[in-house]
Amino acid sequence: MNKTKKGVVLLALLVMGLILLPACVNAVETESQALVFQGNYSYQTHIQNVGWQDWQSEGSVSGTTGRSLRLEGIKLKVSDHPDLGITYQTHVQNIGWQNWVSDGAEAGTSGRSLRMEAIRINLTGTEAENYDVYYQAHVQNRGWMTWVKNGELAGTEGLSYRMEAIRMMITPKGTTPPDDTATFKNVILLIADGGGANHIMATDYFTNGQAGTQVYEDFPARYYVSTYSTGKIETEDDARYVYDPATIWGSFDELKSRATDSAAAATAMATGTKTYNGAIGVDPNLKALRNLTEDFEKKGKSTGVVTSVELSHATPAAFVAHDADRRNYSGIANEMISESSVDVIMGAGNPLYNDDSVRRSTVEAEYYQFVGGKETWEALEAGTLGNDADGDGDSEPWQLIQTKADFEALQSGDTPDRVIGVPPVYTTLQYGRAGELNAEPFAVAINNQVPSLATMARASLNVLDNNEAGFFLMIEGGAVDWAASKNQSGRMIEEETDFNQAAAAVCDWVETNSSWSETLVIVTSDHETGYLTGSAGVYNEVVNNGVGIMPTMVWNSTGHTNQLVPIFAKGPGADLFQKYAVGADPVRGAYINNTDIPKVIRELLE
Repeated sequence: MNKTKKGVVLLALLVMGLILLPACVNAVETESQALVFQGNYSYQTHIQNVGWQDWQSEGSVSGTTGRSLRLEGIKLKVSDHPDLGITYQTHVQNIGWQNWVSDGAEAGTSGRSLRMEAIRINLTGTEAENYDVYYQAHVQNRGWMTWVKNGELAGTEGLSYRMEAIRMMITPKGTTPPDDTATFKNVILLIADGGGANHIMATDYFTNGQAGTQVYEDFPARYYVSTYSTGKIETEDDARYVYDPATIWGSFDELKSRATDSAAAATAMATGTKTYNGAIGVDPNLKALRNLTEDFEKKGKSTGVVTSVELSHATPAAFVAHDADRRNYSGIANEMISESSVDVIMGAGNPLYNDDSVRRSTVEAEYYQFVGGKETWEALEAGTLGNDADGDGDSEPWQLIQTKADFEALQSGDTPDRVIGVPPVYTTLQYGRAGELNAEPFAVAINNQVPSLATMARASLNVLDNNEAGFFLMIEGGAVDWAASKNQSGRMIEEETDFNQAAAAVCDWVETNSSWSETLVIVTSDHETGYLTGSAGVYNEVVNNGVGIMPTMVWNSTGHTNQLVPIFAKGPGADLFQKYAVGADPVRGAYINNTDIPKVIRELLE
């Protein structure tokens, strides 16, 4: 076709386009108008000790979150055009379901100090069939629950949980429902290495005189976790390395067999893939596995790992690095520090000090292994070590902190972009200190030269929350395992207590600086250590002897066991664990696999 003919055709097409354009525009406008709700609606709640709040609309929050205040009453209004005829019904403490009320009337109670526990909302007008009313309840101990619609129950019934807030939207039929994860930002995963149900209970008894006293023990999602690995890499029949509730209880000693190590368990929790004992972030074929810190960094979120033991030890390592052998501490540390994109690394391994924070007169080369070698350490001290963590072409240097005062100062105020914190101690914050190892808890003076795990948690959160997009943080109480493997009851309770205080600090941070609608907190263990029971050779609970008195407890092993460990979760996505809790154990009930933990987190993230 020559240029003249092409020009004629193009001109004709242009004219046709101009003729058809108004019709297309009108069609788009008509379609767009059909998808827009033209009316007005609003809602107002009565709050404990506050009274009636201002009217809200369009999915805004009415009520409070993180303040432990109950909703006591509610009013809903909708405009006459279109005719939707809104009606609603509340479930109230000690009363149950009240009568349905409509447009602007009060449901619930005000001035009677009774909590609203649930609500149903319906549209009943002549044009209601063309619209959906969506609503979402914020509930005590559960945070924001799933959006429901058109008369479905929001909140809880029969659980004595208060509603604390509500939000509502009216949309035309066929419109995409509100996003349950729209407010999701952060995940904090706490791991008590080697801690089982009896470790928690023994610590509860000694510190508080009763079970169930830790803040996380009241989380709404509570299950158990299987921890088995694929065994050793040379094992031919990896199918033996499972948790089978049908056979595991055949004899008391069965739980001592086929246990995971911390490296394989952490890899499973960090990547979603089972692997062999000793593996760090690789599968049985030595293929590098994508981990959660990499997932979060890809989404523009910040990441960090914190531990009470060496920073390149198995658990923190598996969330950042990839190595065939967990014992390659120097190589793992260098990958974490010089090759990863994480923003916070905190843990022991300081080459300059021993376990009592006494400075060494001579620093042998081997003492640098946990921080990547002497050259890496000296570059950290000089402030010259970093890498292009955010992909902008510039190197982001690490800020090294070491003193207890530095950690405490980092808990508030302005922070560097990247922090590596290595307190003045070699292997652990407290477990390795001098003194009688079999003494009762806290009978031996603690090392006052190092921060607590709670302080490190608060410091890391203060760095990571600079990112408005959110973050992922793993916090490990690493020496619970060390004390349990030595059957040192007093030091085990010390380490579990330190972990519990870190968990409490995290929950305080959520309620003060974030909310349970945007931060998911998970508390669990990688495996049980020591086979702790109340009686020798019997799988039972430790026995309470009162506050400050050692519970009756018996160690039946010096190694890891294959038993289920507890998991607790609260925040967005906590309800997702229920669909993975398909295992049924005759002793512990419903349980998940440790590889399900990253599955839940990735559902939220994606």
